Amino acid sequence: MQVPETRYARIGDIRIAYQMWGEGPPLIIIPAFISNIEISWEHELYRRTLEYMGKYMTCVQFDKRGMGLSDRFEEVPTLEQRIEDVLAVMDAAGWERAHIFGVSEGGAMAQLFAADYPRRTESLTVINTFISPRYRSGLRSYVREDDPPWSTEQQTVDRFLHMADTWAEEPAYQVEYEMPSQIGNESFTRWVGRLQRFSASPKDFRRQFLSIVGLDAGDAPERIAARTMVMHVKGDKVLHVAMGRRLADLIPGAKYVEIQGADHFSWIMPNWREVCDIFIDFITGTPITRTTTRQFGTVLFTDIVDSTRQSAALGDAKWRAVLDGHDRTARGLIDQHRGRVVKSTGDGLLAVFDAPSQGVECGIKLCDALRGIGIQIRAGLHAGEIEVHDDGDISGIAVNLAARVEQQASDGELWTSSTVRDLMLGGSANFSEKGEYSLKGIDGAWRLFAVEPR
Repeated sequence: MQVPETRYARIGDIRIAYQMWGEGPPLIIIPAFISNIEISWEHELYRRTLEYMGKYMTCVQFDKRGMGLSDRFEEVPTLEQRIEDVLAVMDAAGWERAHIFGVSEGGAMAQLFAADYPRRTESLTVINTFISPRYRSGLRSYVREDDPPWSTEQQTVDRFLHMADTWAEEPAYQVEYEMPSQIGNESFTRWVGRLQRFSASPKDFRRQFLSIVGLDAGDAPERIAARTMVMHVKGDKVLHVAMGRRLADLIPGAKYVEIQGADHFSWIMPNWREVCDIFIDFITGTPITRTTTRQFGTVLFTDIVDSTRQSAALGDAKWRAVLDGHDRTARGLIDQHRGRVVKSTGDGLLAVFDAPSQGVECGIKLCDALRGIGIQIRAGLHAGEIEVHDDGDISGIAVNLAARVEQQASDGELWTSSTVRDLMLGGSANFSEKGEYSLKGIDGAWRLFAVEPR
């Protein structure tokens, strides 16, 4: 799907950026305090969750005041003023009632909203959020032996202040603290750095964090009348799982769900589908059945040539900047050609397209555009029947064959199998035969072709 259009809701002279997509029951997503609704679509680990939720619900996400594409505030807003963002976005969307989904600090906003605006709340779900100070005195009784270590409030504040000091310069620190399942995923870490830069300046981040430290939803949990589900990741290092257990006890009739994992932002964990399916079932009342479908697809693999040598020659900082340019260029071109990035593969990408012409045109432009910023890649294409899993991954012989074609390609070139060449006869590209090859794990000999614009 295409990235939704960014629109604006108004609260006096403050404008709140929001997006809408999908079909089904109306859902308002109240994000954590760091967000940029456009950058959130740029990495496949975030995008897959947004697209998946849009299959079952009409979703609206927004950047809170002071963050992302929304206006900054002059005076630190109260929690009551912050939930005006939700009201403004609902009004702009034309919704009288909606399901409310609060994430982290957004969960505190969601609690107060559901308590103060019961007629506009269809249901409430919060995940990895915190409770009002008045309820924290007995929190230790909710800690279990197999829980992660307890962090004091001051220790948590200190970690976020260190994040502020390294903001947009050491994104790996945020990944290690809040998204440990992605430690070592360099593509994701680079994207987190981009999200940081486009969410807030270092000063804005510090100001925004300090503005939420004292947020207090008061007795809101005990006043919530809407059907409610509290979810918490057991190993969350930012907000201890005991908070989720305590909150569920406070909200009348709330359902509590504990998720295995350690990420504060649960939708990029390997078991993200579990989180989404439980949530979708709660909202729609329809259990999700996981399926694998077979369909035709054109598979593209890319890889950067001599990445190890280039990294050593440029140094870590300059090489990260080069790779950031690679990621933005590649994802932008794939999106323009109506393809989908499936995942990062070390120093390259795996993408899939509906038609061979889309993959060929994208591959040609990708080689040329990256060459223009000093990056040389190899790229390989094959078309055939693939297995598409509900988590967005793809598999099958066609995927393996595309990977083998890329491994044979010459530096700086796009190569295809004979299948793609036959499907593209009379099209907008020239195919130069490179001979027959035995491809590892693939039966028979395969004729491969280099591709150039006609």
